[in-house]
Amino acid sequence: MILKLRNLLVAALLLLASTAPADAYEVFVSVDDYMAASREERLSFLAGVYDTFSTVQDAGLFSSQDLSSTVERIIDCTSRMNLNEMETLFTAWLKKHREEWDSAAASLFVFTFDDYCK
Repeated sequence: MILKLRNLLVAALLLLASTAPADAYEVFVSVDDYMAASREERLSFLAGVYDTFSTVQDAGLFSSQDLSSTVERIIDCTSRMNLNEMETLFTAWLKKHREEWDSAAASLFVFTFDDYCK
């Protein structure tokens, strides 16, 4: 499982390094996979998602100004959290929003912390 998550994160970073807009790509890690992962794997996944969004934001690669503003606010808010806090909030949000489980877990990071960081 950890190898699968790491491979997906590496693939995501390689895709984001391309010249196309960053939001044109998405690597799918299901919520079921995330929920079945160990706490260590969940923390690693969230660290990768956070770092990816932060790097893309810093590079100005989001093609939508609305998405860019939302991610900027989320990164500012979550930068004051440790990974354990982020994992607790993310997992709790997922459990409350089972109707969203068909979406990629990385996309739900934005929804989770958009709700929390208002």
